[in-house]
Amino acid sequence: MKIFGKTHIGLVREINEDNLFLSRESIGKLPNLFIIADGMGGHKAGEVASLLAVESFVKFCKGASSELSIEEIFIKATQFANNVIYDQSIHTVDMSGMGTTLVACTLSEDVLYVCNVGDSRLYVLENDLKQISIDHSFVEELVRAGEITREESYHHPAKNKITRALGVGSDIVVDIFKLKFKDLGKILLCSDGLTNMLTDYQMSKILRTNEPISLQGETLLNEALSQGGHDNITIILLEQTN
Repeated sequence: MKIFGKTHIGLVREINEDNLFLSRESIGKLPNLFIIADGMGGHKAGEVASLLAVESFVKFCKGASSELSIEEIFIKATQFANNVIYDQSIHTVDMSGMGTTLVACTLSEDVLYVCNVGDSRLYVLENDLKQISIDHSFVEELVRAGEITREESYHHPAKNKITRALGVGSDIVVDIFKLKFKDLGKILLCSDGLTNMLTDYQMSKILRTNEPISLQGETLLNEALSQGGHDNITIILLEQTN
């Protein structure tokens, strides 16, 4: 498997509140693990929330019982991370109200397992670029209700308002996806600092080139920066090889 991973503060923000984790080696029962978290909160609270999410998620996966399925590990790891963040937020004044998105995946043979909370995304590129995760956001609810079009959602004033995040409450609901993943496909995980700057079509054009994924990843980042780089940008790009 070829791997690219990078985070960038962007051109506007003073703090990078994104965090990422990459491991081609096994993490407990998981054959590999890739995570992006995009934090939110005042001061440095968002940075703390995303770091706690990644560290807590990985910690749980390392120690998880081998009797658990991968889906169960993902659910329990997310719940564990949520509890860690929420506990710190209610016991530390400066961290009150902090939260974070989280999207994670592991590829086991030809099956891709994904978990998601918030609006950080996971895409797969096989024949087409397809978003697998579902945004937990206000505008996504409007799109699904037929109240606005997908195109209108790109410029909606509330497009950054998320409806689900780790650490903002004592309970968390996590989406789990499981799908067959064909050989030689690509997987893209990213924070909304990328998807708020580039359309799916623009990303697809870059990912369809014959360039190595390291160059494709840098091109995605540079294109997002050229469009303004309004937010932190984090990208993980994976390519299956024979």
